[in-house]
Amino acid sequence: MKGKRLGLILLFLAVYLSWDAYALVYPFIGRWSADVTRSLLDLPMTSYHFEYSLVSWTVSHHYLHALMRAVYRAGFAGSFWLPALYFTFADPERAKRLAFRFALGFGILALSFLVFHVHAPHVVYTLPERYAPNDWTARPEFVLPSPHCTLAFIGLLSVLEVKKKETVPLAVFLALVPISTVLLGEHWVWDAVAGFLVALVAVRIEKRV
Repeated sequence: MKGKRLGLILLFLAVYLSWDAYALVYPFIGRWSADVTRSLLDLPMTSYHFEYSLVSWTVSHHYLHALMRAVYRAGFAGSFWLPALYFTFADPERAKRLAFRFALGFGILALSFLVFHVHAPHVVYTLPERYAPNDWTARPEFVLPSPHCTLAFIGLLSVLEVKKKETVPLAVFLALVPISTVLLGEHWVWDAVAGFLVALVAVRIEKRV
């Protein structure tokens, strides 16, 4: 059993590092990606007033703001590794399925960003929040669909399938991740919606394979 769990952890690590590898080479392979930010701004809930009001409201509620910042910072790695480790030790067979779902999610994201991209609200507008500079693991093009939200929704959909009380804290964390991305102006509402759709597709494909 220990060997099986170690194998699963290595499998998850390979899936996780595949995204880092993609991010590393993206400047070379993603140079033909079309910037469709202007088209996105034609949609509702993308105006300066909406984004500024939303972020201002979040910042004005100090405890909420602190919680959202903490959730967002832990969101990407946490959305991947917390459900991965839970299933590795609680249900190895389901863990294998989760790894495949994450791989599918990353694959869909990778293809999307090769074709088109948008820029985040805090890049398009000046918002009342402090934002960390982008690095090679968080390219400014990696916005729609949101990688944070995609991982969180894949994890959430997988956790909800088991229907156990012990998974409630994990489910709550995963549900808060997409909310944090929007309330902090890190992502558009539509990035979260697209992330949910990618997660839904990944889960449904895995179930049919």
